[in-house]
Amino acid sequence: DPDTPFPVISTMADQEEVVAGEADLGGTMRLGAYPATLQPGSVVAEAYGTTQVSERHRHRFEVNNAYRDKIAASGLVFSGTSPDGHLVEFVEYPPSVHPFFVATQAHPELKSRPTRPHPLFRAFIEAALEYKAAERLPVDLGDYKSADADPEPLDDDEERGA
Repeated sequence: DPDTPFPVISTMADQEEVVAGEADLGGTMRLGAYPATLQPGSVVAEAYGTTQVSERHRHRFEVNNAYRDKIAASGLVFSGTSPDGHLVEFVEYPPSVHPFFVATQAHPELKSRPTRPHPLFRAFIEAALEYKAAERLPVDLGDYKSADADPEPLDDDEERGA
């Protein structure tokens, strides 16, 4: 919604005139391969096996830097940025929060082949297989008790409805 009061994802600064109809749309997207610097130890860095990558892009929108601190405070990790740190390229939740939650502005499908899957797709499948093998739920159930568990005995007041 271009009129939102909270543009968390917004038009890139150099694309605002284009999107507003004040400039020619032709050839104005962020197109082609762009480098990214990945946070060491992040899910994406582990998937790629390096902290320097190049991925293909085709878009006019970016994470609005005015919201980066608030987003990070919620636990989302900006795990990859443009080399100057200005543009967000990858975000993720750490595996302690979610088995595999990675998002990117790039188009990894454009570099994936049937016999050579993209590192992010390979990592996603590996995480799914590990998750299935562990047979665990994706959320912390805390004090939840299954329906098969023996119920807690009621004390005398509860039995009388008091």
